[in-house]
Amino acid sequence: MFHRVAVLLIACALLAPQASHAFYIHLHGIVTEYFSGDAMKGVQVRLVKDSVDRETVITSSNGKYELYLERGYDYQVWFHRSDLVTKHVLIDARKVPLFPDVPFFDMDLQMTMFAWIDGYELGLYMEPVARAEYKQSVRNLSWDVEYTKDFQSRSQRAMVHYEREVADRQRKAARKGAAAKRTRRKRVIDF
Repeated sequence: MFHRVAVLLIACALLAPQASHAFYIHLHGIVTEYFSGDAMKGVQVRLVKDSVDRETVITSSNGKYELYLERGYDYQVWFHRSDLVTKHVLIDARKVPLFPDVPFFDMDLQMTMFAWIDGYELGLYMEPVARAEYKQSVRNLSWDVEYTKDFQSRSQRAMVHYEREVADRQRKAARKGAAAKRTRRKRVIDF
């Protein structure tokens, strides 16, 4: 009798679906500095699922992050650090079928960040930098290439102005520092 019960329990365990085999979306990447390409430590990668904060991970010294998403939801993924310009992407997984062809989707999302400048307008980055949604034709989550190309074009123009502003501020700071040094010399000489 015990032997039959044990065999029955083992058979049920093998035939029952396991939670570890549930479908998921693996979102991962590296956050780097825009100009140097260096990995950025301490960037918060915040996952918002159907307008509710769900999880926040912090990049380590290698800039890597990783999140797991579920099918059937709309996501925002925010990249933030207090000294950097915040960016975000949209991922619409609402149309992913209940039983996709594969056990998971792999999404590699690299993000570049740059320093925030007080008083400089960068409203462009209030918009998502990229969007992805499920495409039935390819049966996968796909990035909206046209949207990304358009955003990148506008972003490149904005970054030209940003770089000029950084250079202007550095020149002004250097002039101010040189003027302060000249003033100190006069005081030292005059005693």
